Amino acid sequence: MKLSFVWGLFILCSLSNCAQSVTKQPGCFIEFQAKAYKNKTFYLASHYGKFQTLVDSVIADADGKLVFKNDEKYVNGIYMLVNNANEIEIEFLMDDVQQFKIKPDSQNPSKTTINQSPLNIDFRDFNVFLKTKRSEIDVLKTSFESSDTKSKQAISQKKIEFIETEISQYKQNYSASHSNTLALLFKLTQPIDDFSSLPENQKLATKEDSISYLKTNYFKGINFNDNRLLRNPFLESKLSTYFEVFVPKTVDAITKEITKLLEIANTPESELFKYMSLYFMDLYINPKQMGHDRIFLNLYNSYFKTQTYDWLPLTQKELFKSKARLLEHNQIGTKARELFMNSMDGKPFYLYDLTANYTVLIFWDPTCGHCQTEIPRINRLYNDDWKNINLSIYAVNMNSEVQKEWGKFITTHKLSAWKHVSPASSVSGNYSQKDVDYQTLYNIQQTPVFYLLDKDKTIIAKDIDPEDYLKLIQRK
Repeated sequence: MKLSFVWGLFILCSLSNCAQSVTKQPGCFIEFQAKAYKNKTFYLASHYGKFQTLVDSVIADADGKLVFKNDEKYVNGIYMLVNNANEIEIEFLMDDVQQFKIKPDSQNPSKTTINQSPLNIDFRDFNVFLKTKRSEIDVLKTSFESSDTKSKQAISQKKIEFIETEISQYKQNYSASHSNTLALLFKLTQPIDDFSSLPENQKLATKEDSISYLKTNYFKGINFNDNRLLRNPFLESKLSTYFEVFVPKTVDAITKEITKLLEIANTPESELFKYMSLYFMDLYINPKQMGHDRIFLNLYNSYFKTQTYDWLPLTQKELFKSKARLLEHNQIGTKARELFMNSMDGKPFYLYDLTANYTVLIFWDPTCGHCQTEIPRINRLYNDDWKNINLSIYAVNMNSEVQKEWGKFITTHKLSAWKHVSPASSVSGNYSQKDVDYQTLYNIQQTPVFYLLDKDKTIIAKDIDPEDYLKLIQRK
């Protein structure tokens, strides 16, 4: 398996605690040996959330022996011995005891020799067990697919379910009697429908009861101040499953759940806050669902607007600030900001001068190639559907340098039913520069940009295909 690694002083320091002091007994002393390693370079690597990070490198001696030493202990988690081709030779676990020896056997992992590390013996044995069980499942799946009767398929399916229960039970039994890194990994990878901690005398009468129980127990045994959570690849999957299955897809519900996790993790010693706050900010800075950019704004205002962090690069801080500025005035459910525009004859015609049940607000440029494709499509939507529901189009030409091309495009594509405007060269009244900076107010970074407003000029849609506007209106 080939890996791509992240090099970085910040990540390397966080993994090893940037140990600089000299001690007589190293905190970490890990030895590997195999004949195939002779005189070759190898790397110690770890997970950092979804990334893999290179921590150290050594050259094996003539006997194929290599040793990784560090003055301080590494943060517990999954680590990897990686060869010069970025391929994993063996995965192993770091726990509190970091003085051990491993002689890998790539041909027969069950014969891998491990000294002075009961944890890694357990890890090896589980991987051998898991590989055997998965092979059995693969055979049964083949049998299921080739079965010619439903009864035979049912037998195969029942056997598969029994094996999956065996795997789950193995993890549960181990976690019940251990609190080490392997037990934590088992908790992170437990199936979502895990009722193992449900008392025998407790009954869940309804589907809602079951969902509530599973949600309450989903993070049971997981401490969001535990930095081990970052030294494996399972954290983001665990988080995304939780929000996908258990959290309503509303801005308030998602914000509340994220805040709950961040508040637990927000301590001076925890790296989880750092990682998870950036994870959620990245997830919602350009969200998949319309209106969920408000979650980014909520998190920015709570954790980044006034707070400073030594670990946050200035460029990242400025990116968040700039994005928040572009989003704060155009959120779903808020009143659209006034647009100080002139009609084609040079007379003022502001957005709020337009009266209609609905307004499609368009920012475009007659010379923009994408606009030249999209604007005629919008006109077809207008003629076929929109004009019959008292919907008007307020189209802002952002390019005042192309008056001739603007008029020609309107004539050629028969757009005369729209209200066409362009930015006024001057605005009278007590307005600031921010009030007239429509490109910031409406987050215009490319053209065309579309908004759907109701009769009160409240924003009800953005960042979706205008093809869906009619469905949205009909649902209101």
